[in-house]
This record gives sequence, structure tokens and C-alpha cells, in this order.
Amino acid sequence: MTGLCGWVGGRPLDEPTAGVLAAMAKGLVAHAGAVAESRDGPACALHVAGWPGRAGLDAGDGPWAAIEGYPRWSDATLAALARERGHGAALAEAYRRHGTGLFQYLEGPFSLAVIEPESGRTLLAIDRFAVHTMCVAPLPGGGLAFGATTEAVRAHPAAGATVTPQAVFDFLLFYTCPAPRTVYREQIKLLPGQYLLFEGDRTRTEFYWRMPYREDEPGRFEDLAAELDARMEVAVRRALEGEDSARTGAFLSGGLDSSAVTGMLKRATDRRPRTFTVVFRQKGYDESSYARAAARHFDAEYRDYALTPKDALDLIPEVAAAYDEPFGNSSAIPAYYCAKMARAAGVDVLLAGDGGDEIFGGNERYVQQIPFEAYSRLPGFVRAGLLEPAILRLPWPGRVGLVCKARNYISYARIPLPDRLELFNYWRGIDLAEAFDPAALREIDPDEPMALRRAVYERTGSGALVHRMMHLDLTAALADNDLRKVNRMCALAGVRVRYPFLDEDLAAFSARVPPDMLVRGRALRDFFKRALKDFLPPETLAKRKQGFGMPFEEWLKQDPDLRALAGEALGAFRRRGYLQPAFLDRIIEGHGRAEPAPGDGIVWDIVMLELWLRTHGHG
Repeated sequence: MTGLCGWVGGRPLDEPTAGVLAAMAKGLVAHAGAVAESRDGPACALHVAGWPGRAGLDAGDGPWAAIEGYPRWSDATLAALARERGHGAALAEAYRRHGTGLFQYLEGPFSLAVIEPESGRTLLAIDRFAVHTMCVAPLPGGGLAFGATTEAVRAHPAAGATVTPQAVFDFLLFYTCPAPRTVYREQIKLLPGQYLLFEGDRTRTEFYWRMPYREDEPGRFEDLAAELDARMEVAVRRALEGEDSARTGAFLSGGLDSSAVTGMLKRATDRRPRTFTVVFRQKGYDESSYARAAARHFDAEYRDYALTPKDALDLIPEVAAAYDEPFGNSSAIPAYYCAKMARAAGVDVLLAGDGGDEIFGGNERYVQQIPFEAYSRLPGFVRAGLLEPAILRLPWPGRVGLVCKARNYISYARIPLPDRLELFNYWRGIDLAEAFDPAALREIDPDEPMALRRAVYERTGSGALVHRMMHLDLTAALADNDLRKVNRMCALAGVRVRYPFLDEDLAAFSARVPPDMLVRGRALRDFFKRALKDFLPPETLAKRKQGFGMPFEEWLKQDPDLRALAGEALGAFRRRGYLQPAFLDRIIEGHGRAEPAPGDGIVWDIVMLELWLRTHGHG
């Protein structure tokens, strides 16, 4: 088990504290080889599990301090203390010296907890990109329960675990539970770079770090390109510190990020990288030709696995059970089979390319939104006084093609970001009253999950469009989605995972590359590609972005066993009362047809939600 859990304050328990703490620890993510330490007292308890030499608990006469992950201390004295007495002792000393200012000396992926037993003052925090997680719930009597997973927190006998219609709607909208909310009404989770301070029955959260975006940072391309190369190598070397290079490997899709990581892995270890990818027989999903090209370019060992509908069928129940919240990203399945293949080959640690798009401008929507943002920069009197009355309100004879395009453009451009990104979301395009049960709908605020996204978008320390969208994606696409996917599937397969692109120094470097250099015109990843053009294979540089998806919708139409599993899960979810029976009947009928149906895209999400509810004790 890896992660942190514990509590402070609250009403006295009716059972031994050691037993409660052990029950909470069972709710952490299982991982062979982890070491654990615990300390409990009459008013607080703390448990930490992590990798030898990388996690620690210090619970002497002063504050109790626990940390896990891959912490790194920039202060020489604290680094020496970590080597001599462990990271828990270094954290306790950093807290004594600096209080909540300790984060300027702490780097790397981590979660931590510091408790002052006498006063109950408690500090909880996670790393800058939420590679590690922390969930928190208030306790009756003024206390606080916390843990790396919602399962650990709900194991505390006084912590509630209510799945609300709002949580169901949030999940269906985004196919994940957006932070800081969780699937449970009683719990929240910390955002990237955030700490929580609990004292005197009061709780407050603050951000100790934000991406240091600079809009007008001068710099020559040649200098920045050389710096990117150097910082990429340092980031990979840091990810390998303390690891047996013979037992490391890399995910390899053949895209920019996994290819760059593979090449840097070879440079850092001076040995053939061991790489792993998944093959699909369906056109439009398979990227193995690019992965093989990258493997040849870097003289890497190449292994692939041809994923089948039977593989998905076998794994779906395990995927649903593995996550502490419902999770609807179907690419979890190929991620698992990659990690499983690596584990069978004797690999302990996989390097992943996640984060590259979010710091170097690689997502399609970054260029798709450029023409629509141009409209918002027009003077208000031009938009409201001239264009909109002329285009939207005047009757035009027939269907004038140019006018129709202009109307569509203006209608779309008038919706501000980030709301515009969800305009074609299935749940945004239907009447919710026809989909949700009336009683459930009364408990749902459809705008609430979008308000969370707006808060992240507006918190960006830059006015540049690409910066604001990348900042949103660091939470919405990365922390809420991709990191959860890869972390949990690697743990299920018995492999640890590191993310070189989420090295703080590399990320800070990316934040000072001029935004119009990151994305030049409509060219995504322009700086990254040009900077590494002599390092990456030409096939990778020419490749269109594809992602790491799974052809679930196609398989659902073709495979009777998958269709049967989906049909049973949809039927069971029908009885839960969140969605209208007639609405679900249409979804069930559509998924059974050979041709595409409007609701095919939400079948996987509903299936995973039903299986998650079932396997986590919710009926």
C-alpha cells in the first residue's frame, strides 16, 4: 500500500485507534514492496506507506511528519538530514523552520502530512502537478480525516460517503470526478500545488506554487532549444535516481513525448531502452508503426501487445474496482496491458510522456480556439452594434451559405472560454429533464462542474490564450484524468511510473518559452519539434497527434460478449433512479444496433459508473 492517511480531532472513537488506522490503510493503493510506518494517539493518528528510502514518518516529541513519493530537498541541510534520518525527519525540521513556507525547499512528486498532536494543527499537501493525491473530510466534533484515496478516508467510522446526483452528473459530464470535488459529498481533494491547513476547527487552502508563466520573456530560439535538450536529460536522470537502469523502461506510442523520453532514457543510461506499446487491429487507433520507427531510431528494445475485445472484457471489472472514484477513460485498458507487459519483462519502473502536451502546447483545441478568441478582441460596439444585429437578427432569404457560416461562427465565439470547450459535450446538447429523473435533477446544478473549470482557467498567471488553456489542462486533462489513469493502472500491474515532463525545472523552463513560439500560427508543439528536430525520428516529427485511445465503441458493436456486459450494466444502472428509464432504454437500444447511435459515446461511462458503484459497496 502506498500513500498517507490519518485523522486529527473529532469525537472520541468507540473502537481502538490502531484498528481504525489499519482499516484506513487498507483503502490505500496496493503495491508490493512498499514499507509502512504508523503512529496513533488519543486525538490523532498518522500512517504512511511508500518506497524504501523515499517515504518516512517522524513522530518524536515535536510535530508528527509523514511524506511519501519521490521528494527532493533543495536545501542542503534538509537534504543531508533526509539522507541520514529519512524524509520524515527532514519534513519535520522544514516545518519547524519554515511552517507553510517549507514548499520552497521541497520538490518532486509527493504527498505529506504534518500534525501537531497537542494543538491539532495539521498541514496537508500534494505536489505541484498532483501526481500524488490527498482527500479530506470533516469529522463530527471538529476534526479532520485525510487519505490519499477516498477509500482510505471513508474507512474512518465518522466520515460519510454519500454519492449524490450532483456527483453522478459531474462524472457523466467529464467521465471523471473533477477536483476539488470527489464522488462523495463529504470529501474534497486537493488541487495541484495546493496545501490545506487545519487549526482551531478552521480549514483553509492555499496554493504554494503556480506555473510561472511569462508572456514577454525574451530569448533566442537557439538558446532555448539548447536549454530544452539539457533540461530534458536532467529530468530523465532525476526520474532514474536510485533505480536499476536494467529494470527500467518506457511507454512508447511513437508520439513526440514518449519518443523524446525513450531517446533521453538511452542517453541517460547508455544502454538500449526497453519500450512497450499496444497494437490495435482497428484503423485509426494503431500507432505501432510510429513506435517501431522510434525504437529503430534510438536502437531500443521493442515489445508490443495486440489488444483484443476479450482483453477488455476480462479487465473491465478490475478497472472499475481499482479506482477509488468512478473513472471513464477507456485508455486505462491499453495503459494496463503496457504496464503488465513491462512487469512480465522484469521492469520495475516505467517512464511516461504525460505532461508534454500540457507544458509545450500540444492539444488540438489550442489552435482550434484561436479564430474564435479573435472575435472577442473586436470592440464591443462592432460586435454588439454592427455584426450581431446584421448577422443574427436580420432575416436572410433562403439558406445563404456564407451567412450560415457567419451565424455559426458568432454563436460559437460568443460563448466564453472555457465553457466553449464543452459545447459539443453530449450532456450539454440534450435536455437534462429528458435524461435525468426529476428527483435527481432537483439536486443537480448543471453549471457547478463548469464553475470549477472556470476557476482554474481564470487563476492562470498569464493572459496568453495558450498559457490559459495549458493551465486548465494541467488540472482537467492531466491531474484529473491522465495521471489517475496511468498511476492506478501501473499500480494494478505492479509497476511504478515516473513522469519526466513534470520535473519542476523543466516545467518552469516551458513557462518562459514565449507562447507564440510554443504554438506558432496553427502549428502545435512548434518550439518543441524544431528544438529537437535533430534528435527525434522524422516519422515522429511528421506524425499527427492521435492519442492513446481504445476502439470501445467499435468493439461494442462487433463483440457479443462486450455487448452483453454493457447491456447488463446499463440495465442495472436503470434501476438506480438517476436517469429516466425511457432515456436509458434509448441508449440500450442504440448500443445494440450495428450502426452508430447518438448515445454510443456515453455507454462506456455509464457501464464504468455502474460497475464502480457495485464494486465499492453502493448497492
